Amino acid sequence: MFKWEANRKQGDILRKDELGKLFLTLINNELNIEYASEKSGLSIEKVATLISNPESELFFEKKGDVEITLCCRYEWISDSISKKVGLRDGEKEILANILSTKFPKHAANYWAEDGIISRDLEARDIEEWIENEICFLAGFAVWFREKEKDGEVDLSSLVSEALGKEVSVEGQIDFDRKRIELLSELPSNALNLIKEMNPAGKVAYRSMDMAVIQGLSEGNSELANEMKQRTQSWQKPWWKFW
Repeated sequence: MFKWEANRKQGDILRKDELGKLFLTLINNELNIEYASEKSGLSIEKVATLISNPESELFFEKKGDVEITLCCRYEWISDSISKKVGLRDGEKEILANILSTKFPKHAANYWAEDGIISRDLEARDIEEWIENEICFLAGFAVWFREKEKDGEVDLSSLVSEALGKEVSVEGQIDFDRKRIELLSELPSNALNLIKEMNPAGKVAYRSMDMAVIQGLSEGNSELANEMKQRTQSWQKPWWKFW
């Protein structure tokens, strides 16, 4: 994605930061050109230039005959993720539906400040932001899918590995479950593939292990001492032990 900046006339360049700004403005919105300009901070002329570029049809849909209104397209995101991780046709179809029907409200809930959806487009482009979010949530979703059963989180394997002996541990995890509901329809195979797509998914998955171990250590000095003794004998800290 975003390969069109090269090999175009200078005045006709479709800049990814401007495209990203307009895309963020239109997430969960359907706006006319004037209002899209006002909310995005882009000039009316710039918005008109962006949406008239043939390459922008991948990202924006124009509706209406008398007064044009603009909204986002999301198929390109599922296409990009599918190509990177090799999703099956059915998995890609589910992801495409999630992105078009659920992601806009998700972004409005978790990316908005004072009602305006924003991201640092200098740090990464809009494609990276969306893919990182999906990947990050996949890491959390995989963790709960592996460990949750009948409303309880089975921590036995995690704690057993930390202690070096078999124990049985269950608990309740304080976590914003609504956030990972975004990916609840995806099968486990797709979740695992997306989790491994970039470091964000792996960090999310491992951070749950670390948070649980830290919480158990702080709440049970005997357990913490046992883990400490074992990791010392291995000559590496517990967060590297896993």
